[in-house]
Amino acid sequence: MRFLLVVLAAAVIGGIGFRAGQRDKLAQPGFDQRRSALLEAENQRLRGVVAAGEKARAQGENVAKRAEIERAVSTLRELPFSKPVFYDVLTRAAIQRVIAGKISEQMSDEEIRNAATGLAAFGLLPRDYPLKQKYIELLGEQVAAFYDQHQHRLFMFEDALLSNAQNRVILAHELTHALQDQNFGLLKLPLEIKDNDDRAVAASALIEGDATLLMTQYMTQNVSVDILRDMLAGAATQNTGQIRRAPRYLREMLVFPYLRGQEFCAALYARGGWAAVNEAYKNPPRSTSEILHPEKFLAQPREQPAKIDFGNDLTVLGEKTLADNVLGEMGTRIFLSEYMDMKKSEQVASGWRADRYLVFNGGDALIWKTTWVTPDDAQEFAVALKTYISKRFPAATLTVSGGVVWFHAPSQIGTCSRVSSNEVVFTSATTKDWADAMNAKFSKP
Repeated sequence: MRFLLVVLAAAVIGGIGFRAGQRDKLAQPGFDQRRSALLEAENQRLRGVVAAGEKARAQGENVAKRAEIERAVSTLRELPFSKPVFYDVLTRAAIQRVIAGKISEQMSDEEIRNAATGLAAFGLLPRDYPLKQKYIELLGEQVAAFYDQHQHRLFMFEDALLSNAQNRVILAHELTHALQDQNFGLLKLPLEIKDNDDRAVAASALIEGDATLLMTQYMTQNVSVDILRDMLAGAATQNTGQIRRAPRYLREMLVFPYLRGQEFCAALYARGGWAAVNEAYKNPPRSTSEILHPEKFLAQPREQPAKIDFGNDLTVLGEKTLADNVLGEMGTRIFLSEYMDMKKSEQVASGWRADRYLVFNGGDALIWKTTWVTPDDAQEFAVALKTYISKRFPAATLTVSGGVVWFHAPSQIGTCSRVSSNEVVFTSATTKDWADAMNAKFSKP
């Protein structure tokens, strides 16, 4: 194509400026350079004309394809679009700016730093990890389209042309979110609560699992050589550097709503079709435990996650909490899997019933209270915590005092104690004063 443009440019310039009477000017100094500059300028102009024409044609095709995919998604999902879907087409840089803006709307920079500090206290993130920027980079790298339930608008990457089968599959996923929003109201779900990540992730797993299940059906019904080729090509060329370099906790929690959410929604669908999935929006899952074990969600009556109440005054040694949150079964599983094999971590975490953690003193003081289904589950977790201590703090020594297991490491001191048959409390701090103060205030049945 570049060669063709050069030929066309030469013909145009020759017809305008190279008359027979001017041939002697070819020998003038600098003429070749000026001619080359003119050719390149005209090439640039023609490339712009062709690109604009191609873009307009592709956008026209995209509009027609969108309508076709909307009809297919509505039919497959057995839900109507009650209003038109609004689209915005953005550059990759603009998508990152929108993602950054959405994050800032939900949490302040200080709240995000404190959340990262809380996770770092467990060893799930490095100390002083730039969570906001890394999250923007992760999503900006992976996202080809996304639906914003606040603006009720679907954003697409400008180069995500729908002539590509992979992009059509992705759009089917995002259009499912528009259907969910119009029929159930996504803002009604606890997606943005700040003190229970576990519940927010469970709600996200419902909507992402629903959309992923629909996407799978769409792909199956529209399977073709083109789709297989484009999906394979997309997988081969997708930039995954950010997600491969991300800490394990972020990687696992990023994919959890899609993979585990699809399994959860598939279990509901097997029980009662899309009507059963629709019913879940009336009383959505309250924990990742229900996502990992759909039978808990389907049980009648459903078991509520236990409530852990630390009281109204959360100050310790005159300081307020930096983080007050819930890991949940999935977070506990990831935490344990750093220190034992995956099968064992899944087994231990499966007895989870509730947890809550508080972090103080710049991230140097942590108390984590957990509740387990049975006393045996609580004991198994207490033993797992000893494995964690020995591997994260290899120089630590363990002592038992008053039924409480203390560990002492060169720069860390803490406890692991059974405060009731089903409850385990873990503390970790850089000084004994902090460990004692947290235990005195919060280590009660």
